[in-house]
Amino acid sequence: MGSGAGAEARWRRAGAVLAAALLLVLQACTAAESRVSVNSNPSGARILIDGVDSGRQTPSSLALSTQQERYEIRVEKPGYNPVGRTVALGTDVDVIDADEAVGAICCAPCCCFLPLLRFLDPVDVNTKFRPSQLDFELEVAGQGARLELMPRECEVYLDGKLVALLDGNYVVTDVGTHELEVRAAGHRAWSRTIKVDERAYQRLKIELEVEGQGLLLSGEPEGAKIYVDDQFQGTLSPLERRLRVAPGPHLLRVEASGRVPFQDVVQVAADRYHEVEVTLALEGQGVIVRKPEGLSAKTPAVQVWIDGQLAGNGFDVPIRTTPGEHHIEVRAEGRENTWLRLIVHEGQFLDIQPGPKADPGKPRKQAQPTGLRVNLPPDVGVVERQDVQIRLNGNLVGQDFGTVIEVGEGVFDVEVRVTGWKPWRDRVITAVNRVTDLYPRLEKE
Repeated sequence: MGSGAGAEARWRRAGAVLAAALLLVLQACTAAESRVSVNSNPSGARILIDGVDSGRQTPSSLALSTQQERYEIRVEKPGYNPVGRTVALGTDVDVIDADEAVGAICCAPCCCFLPLLRFLDPVDVNTKFRPSQLDFELEVAGQGARLELMPRECEVYLDGKLVALLDGNYVVTDVGTHELEVRAAGHRAWSRTIKVDERAYQRLKIELEVEGQGLLLSGEPEGAKIYVDDQFQGTLSPLERRLRVAPGPHLLRVEASGRVPFQDVVQVAADRYHEVEVTLALEGQGVIVRKPEGLSAKTPAVQVWIDGQLAGNGFDVPIRTTPGEHHIEVRAEGRENTWLRLIVHEGQFLDIQPGPKADPGKPRKQAQPTGLRVNLPPDVGVVERQDVQIRLNGNLVGQDFGTVIEVGEGVFDVEVRVTGWKPWRDRVITAVNRVTDLYPRLEKE
């Protein structure tokens, strides 16, 4: 009995020692770290972890042990206010759970004993952290205001004295209340009372108004000539154009070759700029062939024939014609020919497109069924069939874009309805053995 009891005790001691050893091995195997990238603007700031200098400077990648849940990361640089934040590993850094971690370290010698050790002493395993990134914006040491100025060439006064801005448009001052004023030639001065807190900068966006009064002119086409009271004032550009004029009524005229001139009397109030947007309409009527995406730009890339005569050979260029019914053919390399028979109304330009991509293995079609095809406007996007109605003379004839609707030769009133869009209507003339392509221009309801 004594011998048996002694053997049992030795086995228990051996089991306890083995369990403790395996637990230590497991803890060594499952020790994990999180990689955290720390950046600052400007760079070169030293990094402190829980108040202790890590010996690293930004930008750097830090290894944080998962044995601790929270860290205080702080960056310091001479001449700048220090800045920091608390990093919670379970919140700020994504981790995988214990089961995934076991699979990730199964090649370690201890893994075969992991289920037993979990039974003896369950452990929480966090490993394989994805990198987290911390970005710090350092501000010049002290306190005051950081300015965003428009225009950039400004003079800044603090408590009535001209001050120089530090790089980054910093105004550094003492804690307390101060009078801030910004001036620029040709602009109205801006002023405000600011309250400055210790080691903090308030950001101010300041856009000075132009002195005087006049017109703020925008529109198209670019290069159109501007006249105020018959005096030339320059041309339209993509940017808003500022014209200074005296208060009162003025005759504004904008002209461009091939466009209907704009003319109107505008009333300019004192100390205000009157905004005017001008879009000059095309003179006359006709068609414009729009270039599809992916089409090679060869010269001529396209030919437009109107009533059997070559009328134009360019994309996105107005091709003028007389009002009335016309036979139009569009030829473009790599595309099937398109035949159109349509009515051009006075003062209207119709957008048309070349035919679909041609199959190089098939001869170019010279004749097609008699009918019409309503093409999907690019602004509409994908629509359900039940949301589309195509009507001829009031009768529903189709619900599919891009499909040929075979009809006889004649004149038809076409109506296109799409749910959520205003109805589009036009009158077309179909020709024998020709498909008339329609390109409706829909507007949102």
